[in-house]
Amino acid sequence: MNPAATPTMDGLNGRVFLFTYMMLYLAAPVVYVGVVQAALCDKLGASATVANMPLAAYQLGQFSPLLATWLIPHRLERTVLVWTASVAALLQGMVVAVLMIPFPASVRIGVVTMQGLLLGLVWSVGMLYLYQCLNRGTSLEGRARALKLTYSMGPLAAVAGSLAAQYVLNPGFRWLPFPYDFAGIYAFGFLATVVVAVLSTRYDLLPVADEPRPPIRRFLSGLFAEYLSNRTLWLLWLAFLLWSCTLGSVANVSLYTREAMGRDPKDFSGLIMAIRFSAKALAGYGLGWLALRYGLRTASQATSGLFAAGMLWAWLVPGTAFLGAFGWLGGGELGGVYFPNYALALTSLASGPRVLAALMLATPVSGFAPVMHGWLTDHFGFAASFAFGLATALAAAACVRKR
Repeated sequence: MNPAATPTMDGLNGRVFLFTYMMLYLAAPVVYVGVVQAALCDKLGASATVANMPLAAYQLGQFSPLLATWLIPHRLERTVLVWTASVAALLQGMVVAVLMIPFPASVRIGVVTMQGLLLGLVWSVGMLYLYQCLNRGTSLEGRARALKLTYSMGPLAAVAGSLAAQYVLNPGFRWLPFPYDFAGIYAFGFLATVVVAVLSTRYDLLPVADEPRPPIRRFLSGLFAEYLSNRTLWLLWLAFLLWSCTLGSVANVSLYTREAMGRDPKDFSGLIMAIRFSAKALAGYGLGWLALRYGLRTASQATSGLFAAGMLWAWLVPGTAFLGAFGWLGGGELGGVYFPNYALALTSLASGPRVLAALMLATPVSGFAPVMHGWLTDHFGFAASFAFGLATALAAAACVRKR
């Protein structure tokens, strides 16, 4: 709990957090690695396994927060958030360049995959300190209100951004043929992420004393000992790992559009993102209500239930109605918010970044999942991928339920 945060700080930092996420959501088609990248690689001639590689690379890259919490003192946490957002913008610009210049398809697929890896390395650190800045700048109640407002209003910006991306990709503009249509979407992502860097300078944070930096071996052993000694935290880590394995199915589910509807996945990439974030807005309000009434643990568990519903829907509902699966999956993606904030609620301000970094190690560990979903699809069909995603979602919910 953070009783020293004032109502003024709650208001200011909550607004900065909201507007930051509105910009990220406007650029959701490229900031949220998965669906658009899979459609791009598919259009370039990649198999289902290769089309899932950008998301796999993004997840694999997210081991860097652990080193960041060892290297970065508390006084630099806001500065690091600004710089990571700036580098993330440059990485969006790198993809624009490779799509504008007539490189072979294999080079473009490689760069999109590499960008996913580098974005995972950089922005996972940015996300850690984005949550830490909210943690240091709000009370527990103020944080719950900020999360409820951000994840009920913010996704509406993602709907707008996704519908705009849908129009660019299909029906598109004559003067912006493939792959320049994708380049235009990435160019907007570059601009939006620059705005995020500017907004990040506005946080008003509670002071936290810097701690002496221990040797890396002692730091890691102490961190894991602290984490594993708390049964709630290590069960939360396992739940987040399983939740991340289900998250790894989202790009692969989008490729199922060809079987379910007989259409090119590219033709529906923007619409899929719009459905995801429309549902995320509704789920954001509902999960925020759950968090305020029953706590962050209950809200975290509910996100796994939404993922399970999405897997079942994709598996069982045919035709155009299949797209409804992305609504359930969009709501379930808010586990990426509620799992970390539940972990922060269990720790002190000083130990928050370390505990959060340990939790986020579940993401690179789950980096095999997108490729596994693609491999299962290539060898056994989409049903095998859906069954795997359903099993991991249900197991995640069971782990959060335990105390």
